[in-house]
Amino acid sequence: MKKFITLTILLISTFCHSQSKWELVYENDADGARVQGELSELISAIQSGQNIRIYFRMGRRNQPEIYVEHTALVKFTTVMNSPNGQFVTGQIDPIVGQIPDFEKEQVLLKENLEWSLIASTTGNNDTMTRNTITGEIVDHRVVNWGTKWYVEKN
Repeated sequence: MKKFITLTILLISTFCHSQSKWELVYENDADGARVQGELSELISAIQSGQNIRIYFRMGRRNQPEIYVEHTALVKFTTVMNSPNGQFVTGQIDPIVGQIPDFEKEQVLLKENLEWSLIASTTGNNDTMTRNTITGEIVDHRVVNWGTKWYVEKN
């Protein structure tokens, strides 16, 4: 009986701790249209200081069935009140540059490059690649994709 109780407690504990602590609260498409959730809920979470995580998918322009998926913790958020309404941006920490090699099925680091991102609920996402040695901006552009916005449960 003692073993059964111990096993039950272990199973319940494992189940409770294995549950995701991240909740999808908002998703926008590449044009900034709401797919699911409420922008006001995301804004409320930001205003109360909750952690935000984003998910996005980047496909090849000429072959959209070939893509990469990314998740990242948002380091800095902005809620903007514009003439067209409110929107949210989330900036991640710069990462070491990387490039997917689909044919070899690997992701390779890009020496001396770092990549930055500001994702937006408008679908307009600002990306920048910088040479870490010279400081030169190698690439800077706005690209459109949908983003899922997650809030860490308390």
